[in-house]
Amino acid sequence: MTSDSKFGMLRKVLRMLRLSPRASEDVINFIVDLLTGEGKDEESRKAEFPYRLRDDFLSPAELSFFNLLQDVIGERAVLCPKVGLSDLFCVKHSDPGRFRIYTNKIDRKHMDFFLCDPVTMRPFLALELDDRSHKRPDRQERDAFVEQVFEVAGLPLLHVPARHAYRTADIAAILAPYLKADVARLPAAPALTESSNGIPHCPKCNSPMVLRTAKRGPNAGSRFWGCPNYPKCRIIPYTE
Repeated sequence: MTSDSKFGMLRKVLRMLRLSPRASEDVINFIVDLLTGEGKDEESRKAEFPYRLRDDFLSPAELSFFNLLQDVIGERAVLCPKVGLSDLFCVKHSDPGRFRIYTNKIDRKHMDFFLCDPVTMRPFLALELDDRSHKRPDRQERDAFVEQVFEVAGLPLLHVPARHAYRTADIAAILAPYLKADVARLPAAPALTESSNGIPHCPKCNSPMVLRTAKRGPNAGSRFWGCPNYPKCRIIPYTE
């Protein structure tokens, strides 16, 4: 039934109710406005879209871990938080029905963090920050499914227990096996240029670099040149 036919029937009903032709058209125009959204003021339109920006994109625990990861990986990887599985994986089934079933299984699921190759942006490691919610039976079932997805897709997935504080050395040790394989794909570091007083300049922002001493990790005690604009400038440190 076309829209004209539907409105014709409506006009007949309105005439049976003894409305005048003008009043009948006013009623029909009002219904059309409701259906199309026309004739509404700004407040009415906003009421139909009750959205606002979240107070925090990352929870306090996630933000703390994000900053720690950023310090550990430096320029060796790009850190991406809150990535949906449907943005990362695709279903290889040719059957449309099974395609939709398996696509729905990964829809509305996300991982806390991904490490990506800084050149290709291809993910090479996923990290999930496990809080108390992961002890629930339904969450454990979800985690088991997600782990299978990562396994068949050939992408490593690490679970890190949520804590109030982390040791940088511990996180660096966890990530080391995965970062080593990807450092080789990074472009060669730009050469340092020296000023007249022998102090090298940062090849990224051209600021005179600062001589520092590593306090943690396998290179503890070693001295290196670092950019004074860190963390805004995250150029890889150079040994003395």
